[in-house]
Amino acid sequence: MAKRKSVSKPRKTQRRSKQARNKPPGHYFKWAGLALLAAFAIYIVYLNFVISNRFDGETWAIPSRVFARPLELYPGFQTNVDELIYELDLSTFKSVNIKPQAGQYRPLENGIELHSRQFKFIDELEPERHVQISFTGDKIEQIVDLQSGQNLQLLRLPPAIIGSYHPENGEDRLLLSEKEIPQQLIDILLAVEDRRFYQHFGISPVSIFRALMANIDAGKTVQGGSTITQQLAKNLFLTPERSLVRKLNEAFIALLLEIRFSKSTILIAYLNEVFLLQQNNISIHGFAQASRMLFKQNVDQLSTDKLAMLVGMVNGPTRYNPMTHPEQTRKRRNLVLSIMQGQAIISETEFKEFANKPLGTVDRLPAVNRFPAYLDLVKRQLASNYSPHQLAGRGLRIFTSFDPVIQQQLEQGLQTGLNRFQQPQLQSAVIIADYLNGDIKALTGDRKVDFPGFNRAIMAQRPIGSLIKPLLLYSLLESGNYSLATLVEDKPVRIQQSNGEIWEPRNYDRKLHGKMSLYQAFIKSYNLPFVNLGVNGGLELLSNNLQEIHLLKHDIVYPSLLLGTTVMSVYEVAQMYQVIANNGYFSPITTIRQVTDADNGVLNTNPVDSLKLFDQDTTIQVQRAMIGVAEQGTARYLKQRFRQEILAGKTGTTNDARDSWFSGFSNQLLTVVWLGRDDNTPVGLSGSAGALRVWADIMHRVGFKSFKLTGDNSLAWRHINPFSAGLTRESCDSSVLLPFKKNQIPSRRVSCAP
Repeated sequence: MAKRKSVSKPRKTQRRSKQARNKPPGHYFKWAGLALLAAFAIYIVYLNFVISNRFDGETWAIPSRVFARPLELYPGFQTNVDELIYELDLSTFKSVNIKPQAGQYRPLENGIELHSRQFKFIDELEPERHVQISFTGDKIEQIVDLQSGQNLQLLRLPPAIIGSYHPENGEDRLLLSEKEIPQQLIDILLAVEDRRFYQHFGISPVSIFRALMANIDAGKTVQGGSTITQQLAKNLFLTPERSLVRKLNEAFIALLLEIRFSKSTILIAYLNEVFLLQQNNISIHGFAQASRMLFKQNVDQLSTDKLAMLVGMVNGPTRYNPMTHPEQTRKRRNLVLSIMQGQAIISETEFKEFANKPLGTVDRLPAVNRFPAYLDLVKRQLASNYSPHQLAGRGLRIFTSFDPVIQQQLEQGLQTGLNRFQQPQLQSAVIIADYLNGDIKALTGDRKVDFPGFNRAIMAQRPIGSLIKPLLLYSLLESGNYSLATLVEDKPVRIQQSNGEIWEPRNYDRKLHGKMSLYQAFIKSYNLPFVNLGVNGGLELLSNNLQEIHLLKHDIVYPSLLLGTTVMSVYEVAQMYQVIANNGYFSPITTIRQVTDADNGVLNTNPVDSLKLFDQDTTIQVQRAMIGVAEQGTARYLKQRFRQEILAGKTGTTNDARDSWFSGFSNQLLTVVWLGRDDNTPVGLSGSAGALRVWADIMHRVGFKSFKLTGDNSLAWRHINPFSAGLTRESCDSSVLLPFKKNQIPSRRVSCAP
C-alpha cells in the first residue's frame, strides 16, 4: 500500500499541471478585467468624493456680502467733496464728465451730480435718484432732486461693499449670482471658449479635433480643445502640470460634474472661479472681482468691449494683463471682438467702434482686500453671534458699522505717526469705536494697513502697563475709602510673593516723589502709590471689576496686576475703556449691525443691550482724572496740540519700553493705539513718546468734538491743591476743579503754595 500511494501522488500532480496548461487565456483576462474594473470603480468613487468635498451646487450661486454703514447725507452734514468722492469711488459709482447715468457721478465746481441706483435697506426701499449736492466748505449746503426740482432733507446712498463672506471656505472674493450675470458675457464666453457647451457632456470631440487641426495648421499650439467644464475641473481640483494622468483626471471629473450638476450651475461656478489676473503674489479669480479691480464697475455695468477684454484674458492671465502688457491685451480683446462679429453677436460697425476704444482700465490696481483686519473681525463676530445654520444661508447681507472715511483718515494719520520714528520693524494696531453704542468704525492690524496677515488688533496679546490704572482708580474710589483728594505717598514697597520671591516695583522714572493727592499720582502715572493702595484691598476690587467685563485672564491674581502685567489685545482694551467712557454702561464693541437673508428678513441673534456695570458718579470721577492726564499729566502733549479741545485718556508703557500704548476718547469716539515689535524687543518709546503721538496724528485727521462730563447731582465740585490734597482757592495757579461724593468733600484747607 505504501508503494501504491507513493506512485499515485506524482501522477496526480502531473495531471493537474497539464490541466492548468490547457486553461484558455480568456480565464486570466477575465480576472484582470475584473481587477481593472474594481480599480476604476474605486477611482470614480474617489473622484466623486473629491468633487463632493470641494464643489457644492450652490457654493458660488449667491454670495453673502459685507456692507459698510449707509451713507446718509443731509444739509449741514460735515463732509467735503474729496471725502464724498473717495467713498463713491470705493463703492460701485464711476466718475464721468457727462450727465451721469445710474451708478455714475460727475464732479462739479462746488458739488457733485450723481445718479444712484435703487437699494433695499432693512427698513425701506431707497429709490433710484438723480441729484445735485452743493457744498459750502466742509459742509453740505443743499441736496436737489433733479427730477422733481425739490430740496431733499435726507439722501441715503447704497453702502459700499467691503467684502464677501463664505462660512464654508472663508473666501473674501466677490461672486456673481445667476441674475447678476449679463447674457452678453455668457454669449462672448461661449463663442470664444466653448461653442458647443450646451450640446456636449463635459468633453467635446469636435472641439478637440478643431483645436488639433488649428494647431497643425499653425505649426504650434494656438488653440485648446478643453471645454468650460474641463477648465473648471482643472481650476478646482487639479494642478497645472501637463501630463496624460492629469488630462484623464480632468476628463473624468468633467463627466462627473456634468452628471451631478446643471449647465447653469457649472457656468456660474466657472465665471466665479476662473483665474483672470495676478496682483503681486495674489491670484484674482472670477469676473466679479476682476471687473471691480480693473474698471471699478460691476460686471453688469460693463460695456461690450470691456466684457470682451475680460473674456480674452481667460486664455492667458499673465500674457494678457492690461496693467503690464496693454498692447497684447488690446490685440487679444480685438481678436475676441472679431470672433463675436463672426458669430453675429455684434455688427461690423460695432466691431470697428469697439476695436478703436482704449482699454479703459484703472491706472493702478487697488488692493484685493482693502480692509483685511476689519473683515477678519467681522468673520469672527459672525461665528460668535450667529449659528452655523443661519450663516449657511445663501445671499446674506451683512451690514456693519464700518466708516470708509474714518478708515481712510485712520490710515493716513497712522502713516504720518509711524514716519516720526524711522523704525521699519515697528508694528501697530488701532481701533476707533463709538463708545455710546459699541460700533467699531475703523480698524488696522498692521502698519501695512492692507496686509491680510496676522491681525494684531485682535490676536496680539501684550501687557498693557498703566492702561490698567483707570480701572484700578475706579476700584479704589468705588470702595468708598478714597477720593481724588486722598493723600497718598510715593514710597518704596517690597512684597513677598507665594513662590518666596520679593517683588520690588519702581516708578517709570526710577524716582520717588513724596506725598501728593491720588489725583496727582494718577495723572503722573506713578506706580508706587497705586501698589501701596492696591495691596491693601485694591487688588481684589480690581480683579472683580475685570471679571465684570470678562477681561480677567487668570484664576490666580498676582500683585503685579496692579501695574498692568496682564495681557490684552487692542480690541480688549477698547472694550475696557468703552465702559469707562460711557459712564459705566457696557456695550459690546462690534462690527455688525444686522444680518439679513436673501429675502431681507433679519436674522435673530442674542440681543445685548447696554448694561449698567459701574456707578456713574464714580466713573465721572475717573473721567475727570483722565482729562487731567491730557491736560497736565503724561499726555499733556494733547493740550499743547489741541489747545481748544477737551480730551481724556491714559498712556501705557511696559517693561523696557517693549509696548507703547495710548487709549483716549473725545465726545463720541474712543481710539486705542498700540505700538511694539513682533519679536518683543524694546522699541524705546514710552506711551507718551510713541502711541500718544500717533493717536494725535490720527485724531487730527478724523476730527472730533470735546469730551463733556455728564452732570450728576450726587457729586460736588471743589478746587483742590493736587500736591497737598487740600481745598484751595480757584485763583491759585496750581488748583484743579475735581468732583467728590458729597460725603467725601475735603475739609482741610491749604494755601496756594504747591
